[in-house]
Amino acid sequence: MENNSELYTYQILSNAKKNYSVPLSSYQYYVYNKFYIDLNNKNYIDIDSISQSYPNQELVFLGERVTKFQHSKKYGNKNIIIADQVSGLKEPFYELFGEQMLYDKIPDILTDNFFSYNFKLVDSITYNNNKIFIISFGSKRNLLINGSNGLLYIDSKNYNIVKYSGTVYNQNFTRYFELNWAKFKDFWYLKSCINKIKFNNIDFSKFLDKKFKSPKLIITPWIIIESSTLNFTDTETDNRNDFKGYTYELEQNFNKDTEVKISPFRSKPLNFAEKQTYSSTTSIFDFYPIERKVRTYLALKEGKLSLGEFDLSLLNFLSYNDYEGFRFQIGGKTNYKFSQNYSLHGYTGFGSKDSSFKGNIGIDLYVNKKNDGKLSIDTYSDVNPFSTDFYRNSETILESKKNLNFIQNNIFYNYRKGEISYNQDFFEKFSTTFILNYSNQKTNYSYIYKNFSTKHWYHNFTTSFQINYSPFCEYLMTPIGKLTIKDKPIHFNFNYTKGWKGIGGDFNYNKFDFSSDISIKNQWGISHLYLNSGYISGKTVLWNLYGSFGNAKNANTILKRFSVKGYDSFETLLPGEFFADKFIAFFFIHKFKDIPLWGNENISISLLYNGLLGNIQNKNLHSLIDFKTPSNYYQELGIEFNHIIYYFGLGFYYRIGAYNYDKPDRNMFIKLTFNLF
Repeated sequence: MENNSELYTYQILSNAKKNYSVPLSSYQYYVYNKFYIDLNNKNYIDIDSISQSYPNQELVFLGERVTKFQHSKKYGNKNIIIADQVSGLKEPFYELFGEQMLYDKIPDILTDNFFSYNFKLVDSITYNNNKIFIISFGSKRNLLINGSNGLLYIDSKNYNIVKYSGTVYNQNFTRYFELNWAKFKDFWYLKSCINKIKFNNIDFSKFLDKKFKSPKLIITPWIIIESSTLNFTDTETDNRNDFKGYTYELEQNFNKDTEVKISPFRSKPLNFAEKQTYSSTTSIFDFYPIERKVRTYLALKEGKLSLGEFDLSLLNFLSYNDYEGFRFQIGGKTNYKFSQNYSLHGYTGFGSKDSSFKGNIGIDLYVNKKNDGKLSIDTYSDVNPFSTDFYRNSETILESKKNLNFIQNNIFYNYRKGEISYNQDFFEKFSTTFILNYSNQKTNYSYIYKNFSTKHWYHNFTTSFQINYSPFCEYLMTPIGKLTIKDKPIHFNFNYTKGWKGIGGDFNYNKFDFSSDISIKNQWGISHLYLNSGYISGKTVLWNLYGSFGNAKNANTILKRFSVKGYDSFETLLPGEFFADKFIAFFFIHKFKDIPLWGNENISISLLYNGLLGNIQNKNLHSLIDFKTPSNYYQELGIEFNHIIYYFGLGFYYRIGAYNYDKPDRNMFIKLTFNLF
């Protein structure tokens, strides 16, 4: 280890928890953020990496924000956005309010990417009567095209990082950065952070509206982001009322009188160019529709297209399963521009194979906005695979990915139902839902329950209580609804459903469901475990039990069985192969760190192991359908090579254990993987 440089960096890591964890029971501080866009780097900024002069002219874009942060060991954290102003915007970008301008306290070059850098002790200085080591660092590979280099300033006594500055560069941009730490009593906190990003020359004329089209307009845009921590104190903040509600909140009238609220937190007054930017009657948004494009991008990112007062759903426009064939669907909901008190929603769909129309219409009433309370009334006429109660108008990308599980499934049931539900966050981390549901159900599949005919309509009246616990999620309530600011993927879900016989229903049963979804980042990559389980006591039709565990295609050869990978589903199990009234299943997948190939291309390799165990009582009640129960332990292994070509890859899966076939080729499945999100 040259000049003990790596030893010092190891010492930093070993002392990190002690040095950077706050030992105070309560504290608070303010964060001032400033972000702007400049052309040709004409605005002054001075950091280790670069220093420039300043002429008096208007900036392209300017924004500022002040956030109050409070911490209590007993009640947690609270972030209150006190003021926010952006030049040229008609209304705030609420979706961006959770973006943190301050970076992790420990640079990633000392954690995940430590072995990708060379370190060298180059000098030492004295600062505040402390000896400070200066260590240079640089990428080990791609130094000419992609890389990073800079300096680490380290306190020789406690191995704290005092300063971290450098440059990150690639073919598209160069980023200069500087982070400074300050000491408060016995620990260190991030005092300031500056990022200055220079993009390569861009022909801006390509982005202008047609009415402003002009010959080539070459620009060199710079994006500058400054953050600073102010008024750090250990003042007692253990008043429970200060921490009620969500972790992130908007102070009332946060976008009014902003200059008065923000000016005390600036390290220096606005200069002439900045004042001109705020006061100008024209802005970049008049020539280039950034605001509209950004809002469109944020909507598309959530799988919708905003058309004025209506959000058109794009997630469910086209899907496929072996019962409906190609399912074409159009639907969506009204947004806050239509009303901030209620929303109308619905969809209509058509299957090319079953040649039937389906649909839904409903209304959401926002009755308790402070706690995200929502009363919903819906009516449906649709189809679903056996053993699923899948909402066909998915509102999230994760929900829409479940469609992949049904591509090979032709075992469906029809339902017509009315539903009343109420959802509310009684606590920030707990979301609860109460559901009252009445439905008529039947199947066109060859199936008989007890002695009823195959065309019999069954009546099912149920009440449900659901709890979702997300211990590491943080939310922000805005006029456009609750937004997820942070989502560490650790979630727990519990559901209890009671089937009532004699008050409109044909079945008397109790159904308990529990699932957990956990992802953990480690030094080898990301490990993900999804656990799903359920138990039913009582008697009901097969589609109200558990099944549709697999998504494999039924064919004689490996190539003919080629299909698309599902989502938290068994890749070697046929859709109707197993049914159960009690089961436990888990899906484990480990994604290794990307392996670089050439240029900026990488390949991602994942290993997976899935298991299933279950049983069923009263199997004799179900006839004209051949199925098994997973009374022995079902297992499968897999390896995936993702991003071979853009978002596409290949997965290889093999059935092992008690349900392994004698011929090896019958156990093997090859599937297309698709990882866009």
